[in-house]
Amino acid sequence: MVNKISELPQILSYNGNELFIDSFSCRKIAAEFGTPIFCYSITQVEKNFLELKNSFKKISPLICYAVKANFNKNIIKLLAKNGAGADVVSIGELKHCLKYGINPNKIVFSGVGKTNEELEFAIKKNIKQIIKEREEELDDIIKICKVNKLKKKTKISVR
Repeated sequence: MVNKISELPQILSYNGNELFIDSFSCRKIAAEFGTPIFCYSITQVEKNFLELKNSFKKISPLICYAVKANFNKNIIKLLAKNGAGADVVSIGELKHCLKYGINPNKIVFSGVGKTNEELEFAIKKNIKQIIKEREEELDDIIKICKVNKLKKKTKISVR
């Protein structure tokens, strides 16, 4: 339990007895949109991502956001703007990330249930990597490339 205002994240503040997220009144948010409601601080998301990115700047890794955690388009746009990649587990997540600015060369496709349609789409979009998580997946990828006469390399990792 938070006992002092100083223990609250910087995005939270009180003005009198009213709680604010960034500069938005929680009371007004609840009145306008109802409850329960999810509120995100784009300021805090960006701050957290940049702190993580800067802590690894000597080795410049690709930091991939797990889209399954939250596919909010504004969060994805913000992370794309700041150079993040994405870890996706479905064609829907993959299309969503492409639509909202994640570079295909920064998208990793994981998950055990990838369909041939999803694999084909990912290969044609030249995503960074497909993570093979079931035995038959490599055979599926080879077949897709042969059937579509795709003359491109597809990066695959084995989990």
